[in-house]
Amino acid sequence: MVTHNFIKMNYTSATLKSAIGIQTHGSLTDAEWLTLLNLTARTVAGDADLMSMRRKATLSPFLFDDIYDYAAPTDLKNDCIADIKSQINRSDEWNLTEASYFDRNKEREKNLFAIVNESGSKRLRLSANIDDTTLLVSGLDSLADGGGTWALFGDATTPTADSDYYVKGSASINYGISAAGGTTAGIQNTDLDTFDITEFDNSSVFVWAYVSSTVGLTNFILKIGNDQNKYFAKTVTTTNEGTAFVAGWNLLRFDLSTATQTGSVDKTACKYACIYMTKADSKVSETDYRFDQIQIKKGVYSDLIYYSKYPWQTSAGVWILDSTVSTDYLNADADEFNLFTLKGIELTLNHFRNINSLDDVTIAKNDYNKALNEYKMFHPSECKPVTYNI
Repeated sequence: MVTHNFIKMNYTSATLKSAIGIQTHGSLTDAEWLTLLNLTARTVAGDADLMSMRRKATLSPFLFDDIYDYAAPTDLKNDCIADIKSQINRSDEWNLTEASYFDRNKEREKNLFAIVNESGSKRLRLSANIDDTTLLVSGLDSLADGGGTWALFGDATTPTADSDYYVKGSASINYGISAAGGTTAGIQNTDLDTFDITEFDNSSVFVWAYVSSTVGLTNFILKIGNDQNKYFAKTVTTTNEGTAFVAGWNLLRFDLSTATQTGSVDKTACKYACIYMTKADSKVSETDYRFDQIQIKKGVYSDLIYYSKYPWQTSAGVWILDSTVSTDYLNADADEFNLFTLKGIELTLNHFRNINSLDDVTIAKNDYNKALNEYKMFHPSECKPVTYNI
């Protein structure tokens, strides 16, 4: 996911320190000042959705009509998404819902989205109403699906059609791993029905992969082209949404725009595909690995508008959660900087309660809350509220 940085603001960590220090009493070390400034920044960023902390990120690589999982920006604040929009043609209004409702209704209701936190990782779930061009290479519903015959590759044992475990269609291709000591295992087909990938140069190939055990698993590799000597190859080390492989189903995405070409591929006459894992040669004999549905999708360039949880930028324009040097910039305009100053004064006075009265702390707190309420009134949050039908 490509995130677009805005122009640096005018207020640095040193500026905020000076604004707070001139109105308070007591002495802090440099390390204590840094702790207080970061606490101040995170508190204000949590209390309000600041205009200066809105960001735009390009969904990576595109938005697809039946691909539901996407990487979330690392600095996404809670579920504070303001909009999802095509870069070319404006789509319908999007509605934020909770994860279970999304899962039950993603295929019949479009323009829904949910935010999921699992195993310390945050991802977006999107059900888009878009015109997406798709080429189905093989549904992998049988060993003959798509033409030719799907056969073993590397240390894979003889593949079979599996009608009990699949994601799309009516079956998947099941294979095992022998203990031959090699470093690859998967399936290939050298005689598929001819297909043309000319219009898919900047597109992505999606494949579902079922993993029995991630032990000794390094990556997945896709080869697609004319034959075993002329093909495009792409390696992935994470799932489509940028997370580590897990035991169970994983959606893999292979971007053709960054694939490596071997030989001179005739894009109009493709009939070869190979999908396999790279593994440790010590990986034990295992069963019930699977692949399901190989499809190429063009997708639509789309942007995500969201609020960041990072209140700082470095002098190089990199957004960060905590300031580390006095030259880091606060993501704040003038009225927003006032909020940071007032909250910093309150926290500093409270820290030095031994030389400040409780009234001073209360007054500072009230000043901050008044300014915060005024800011929210003039700059209401544009985060989507959670909505769903019963």
